[in-house]
Amino acid sequence: MAICKLFDPYPKDSRENFFDEEEIISEVEKLLSGKFWPLILGPKRMGKTSILKIVVKELGGIYIDASSIRSIKELGNSILENSVTKFQLDLKIFKVEIEKKPVSTIRSILNKLGNTILAIDEVQNITSPWLISLLSTAYNESEVRFAFTGSMIGLSRALLGSSKGKKLSTQFKGRPIVRIEISPFNEEMSRKFLDFGRQSCGVKMSDDEIVDAVKTYRGIVGWLTYYGNFRSLGYSHEKAKEMVNQIAENLIKDEIKTLGKIEKAIIKALSLVDNAKWSDLKTITESIYRSSIKDWSFNHALEQLILSRIVSKNKEEKEYSLTDPMYKLAKSLTEF
Repeated sequence: MAICKLFDPYPKDSRENFFDEEEIISEVEKLLSGKFWPLILGPKRMGKTSILKIVVKELGGIYIDASSIRSIKELGNSILENSVTKFQLDLKIFKVEIEKKPVSTIRSILNKLGNTILAIDEVQNITSPWLISLLSTAYNESEVRFAFTGSMIGLSRALLGSSKGKKLSTQFKGRPIVRIEISPFNEEMSRKFLDFGRQSCGVKMSDDEIVDAVKTYRGIVGWLTYYGNFRSLGYSHEKAKEMVNQIAENLIKDEIKTLGKIEKAIIKALSLVDNAKWSDLKTITESIYRSSIKDWSFNHALEQLILSRIVSKNKEEKEYSLTDPMYKLAKSLTEF
């Protein structure tokens, strides 16, 4: 049985199979043509990787998956391995040089790439303090144009000049970084997504089932895609939801491993209520944490979750909620 391309869970690399993000793709390409460097921000599973891959394919650039890259050497090797064939670089020589002098060697590689696009996915994972300096030099000395995706933490903040206490972040202020925010689908768009897949792929889904799926996944495209994929394979509504839950539980378990105890307690608190004002959220969090929490510690943890796009803040109502409702499934949130 052929997979419905719209519901294919792997990242897309063509507009044809990518739902309703034409405007953002075109905006990214327009910015790159004007020598601006787009930074695409948003929650996980919202199609940021697909946007980068489509842009790279259409404009002939280089895609770098930085989800497991931490050091400047790892980044250099990834750039080298993804560009060696296209630009006829000597792999052995440059690998040796990256080990000895990573920063200057990457600068040399970038100069050889000429007027090309280097798209770095999940840039916030790169913890090396040298990358900001490297990018600043690249802007002044090379023709390479960069595009990034990430969450608003770590290097992503430094790129926008909003990182505190890091002298290197000031080197990038005034550089041509343009922020593009990706948000979850609203209910109407979620319904259109599932309905379009139902019609174009002949998937048997009732209107009531679509409404239930829309309410369950609250506009997170990744979960809607998994659900649609299971339905296209012939699974029932309830079985498809059960299988999506299994996937979500495993993925989110890994994602929250690096979070602190207060951050986990906040997520647990928000899994018990749909929305909460600051004072109520702090009270519930302290009950889960089984200890009082100083305001500054609580605010810091909450801010990190907001910057990571795990928690959303409604500025008008002054309420907080989980951006991705599937975070409620994480069993490790009970470990305090």
